[in-house]
Amino acid sequence: MGTRRATSTSGVTTPPSSTWPCISSASTSRFPTSIRSSCSPLRQHCTPLRALTPHTTYTTYMYLTLQVASNFCLLVCLDKRFMTVVRPLLDDATFALVESTHALSLVTAISWSTVLMQSPAPASCRLLSAAVIFAAHFGAPHLPSDPAFIEYSSYALFLALLLLCQPTNKLTYAYGAGFGAWFFGCFHLSKLAGGMYEDQAATVAAAEMSALFLLAFLSMDPVKKIAFFGAISLKVCFVLTGQRDFAYMSFAFLAMLWQGVSHIITKQQATLMALNKDKSSNKSPDEAQREKVAFEWSHVSYFPVLLVHSCHASLAGRAYLASKEA
Repeated sequence: MGTRRATSTSGVTTPPSSTWPCISSASTSRFPTSIRSSCSPLRQHCTPLRALTPHTTYTTYMYLTLQVASNFCLLVCLDKRFMTVVRPLLDDATFALVESTHALSLVTAISWSTVLMQSPAPASCRLLSAAVIFAAHFGAPHLPSDPAFIEYSSYALFLALLLLCQPTNKLTYAYGAGFGAWFFGCFHLSKLAGGMYEDQAATVAAAEMSALFLLAFLSMDPVKKIAFFGAISLKVCFVLTGQRDFAYMSFAFLAMLWQGVSHIITKQQATLMALNKDKSSNKSPDEAQREKVAFEWSHVSYFPVLLVHSCHASLAGRAYLASKEA
């Protein structure tokens, strides 16, 4: 069998597909079926001109940092609530052992890493993505109790990368300033109304969850609406009640907005947004909806390894170009 040759487009040499692991894996269907479409924007990220350019990746890294850290901090909160329920059922030694393992967080880390390790990415990418998951699991219980630490740390990472990379895309700076204004406003809101409804936390939670479910089920295109509403309303619930669970859940929606910014800056449509607008399918509405859910579940499940894999492919492509130039 012959080997594929490098091609040239607009004077730029593109390495053969075997040089790009995530392209090959997506095209040969080694990812689960529902993740193949999610690989489409990733394949665009894997070109040597775009994969590691600052305005393409640093909002994505910020998104990953915020999302994974907040997920495991939320699991720590849920673990504490779970332990209060099972405390009467356990003796002191068993309770201390179960409490020290952070059971919900540990089960999540093991199961998530198991899924990532089964991906077709190179072993180094799989191991690094699993290491990110376990770093969040072991680090979350030792982080400061104030959720703002994660929020501001992620934003500080964004600013550091901004200063380091100095991207030419002005939208990057505009969105950075916008998120900075949001953090500034939330900080002052907490000074003015912090803990105002601390005693009515259960009522606030019921109202918030009802609003989120109604927005998700009644809206024809809920992606943008629920991201904005969840990021703002859950943050306000945290300020009013002081319950950290609200803050960590709001970070999930805030991370969605940051990921959306990444797509806007790179002028690449998000996979779920593209699926919502796709009217070409002949499938029934129910089948199409189930397919969209499967795509999104796959995307969020495989995202850590997809991001690491994208960078691996980009580095391989740059090394290939450097060897050709030499």
